[in-house]
Amino acid sequence: MDSNKGISKLNGLENDRFQEGLLKYPDGFTLVDDILQSLSHGFLGEGHDENRPFLAFYAQACADLQLAVLSTLRQHDVQSCLMLRHALESVGLAAYATVFKSSADGNEVVAAFGDKDKVFKWIEAGFPEDSQKLKVLKKKINDNFAHSNILTAATRLSEVGGKLNLHFFDTNSSRLMGSRLYVIAEIGWLAMDLLEKAVKKANNGITVQSGMIARLNDYSTQIDKVFAELKTAKS
Repeated sequence: MDSNKGISKLNGLENDRFQEGLLKYPDGFTLVDDILQSLSHGFLGEGHDENRPFLAFYAQACADLQLAVLSTLRQHDVQSCLMLRHALESVGLAAYATVFKSSADGNEVVAAFGDKDKVFKWIEAGFPEDSQKLKVLKKKINDNFAHSNILTAATRLSEVGGKLNLHFFDTNSSRLMGSRLYVIAEIGWLAMDLLEKAVKKANNGITVQSGMIARLNDYSTQIDKVFAELKTAKS
């Protein structure tokens, strides 16, 4: 197989951009990596077979956010934002699933999570601050990335010497990379904050690891610092 053709070549080019992103935004990457590592491996204390719906949505949220980081560093901003939209829904469904035990059959389980409006109204009633943050983040993504549009499509083009060039990678991704890593870190923090509250409130056999509140406070401080640095860099 010729590694310099087609998809195999793109895979190599993606790795080059991934390494470039690590070098260009080491602080932003370290923060989001730490937060997602904490979410994926340092958050959950205990879950049981009867908590399968929660565990499934929790695992999906973790995977979505990790894929968003990979997409960002590989300069696929649209793909990253689509994964973030999926992550926000997965986080909300995981929170709702804390009160659900999977003693029902498969069809009943599917039906219980099919009405997303009901799910997010439940979050709004029980966790209004987190609900508002979810809404704001989801709206920003929906307004700009949920569907193909000329603004996102235009990032596939560049002009050199009067000639248009078509690109596999987003032409604006390098400029957006720092702010996108910040947003992913913010959503990772929000996931832990909401799920920690939902797990404790439900008291349904799921536990979180000790020291979570202290870690959330520490991450919040770090996120604020990165945000301040991004604002300074833009001004």
